[in-house]
Amino acid sequence: MRFTDHLPEGGIIPALGARDWHGVLHELARTLSAHAHAPVRHIEERLAVRERICSTAIGEGVAIPHCRVERLKHTTVCVAVHPAGVDFGARDGRPVRLLVTLVSPEKAASLHLGLLTRIAALLRDTHLRQAVLETPSAGAIRSLFVRAEDAYLSAQHARQGVHLSTSL
Repeated sequence: MRFTDHLPEGGIIPALGARDWHGVLHELARTLSAHAHAPVRHIEERLAVRERICSTAIGEGVAIPHCRVERLKHTTVCVAVHPAGVDFGARDGRPVRLLVTLVSPEKAASLHLGLLTRIAALLRDTHLRQAVLETPSAGAIRSLFVRAEDAYLSAQHARQGVHLSTSL
């Protein structure tokens, strides 16, 4: 399971223009709708409900908006950068500049949680976050995430190999 397998070429917004989190969610929903084959309004409403329950801002200028949506055909990821940042109610008070948004079919709970875990793990990397914020091209942003995920998976496999060899 690779999160980048769910990040379509057109699923990257290098410069969000919205002024508040409602507008940001609308732009994200519009992009996700085209790839997840669900109405914009439906995705936007589910994302907004999730934000009202608890902010998906995780600090350091990052948010991971996510929801599961009935009648959604495909799990889809959208990466977006907001040049100025927008208030998402982060505990550290910092405006959110980098958003990685995940929408999944209602019945795909296990995949949804696995992808959230992977996304959060990748976004712990300060260098990746900074590189994404400094990259103006959607294709280059996607490449950064593909390389970061490749490195993450290689490290995971290496750790598993160490655990296997010590248990023999």
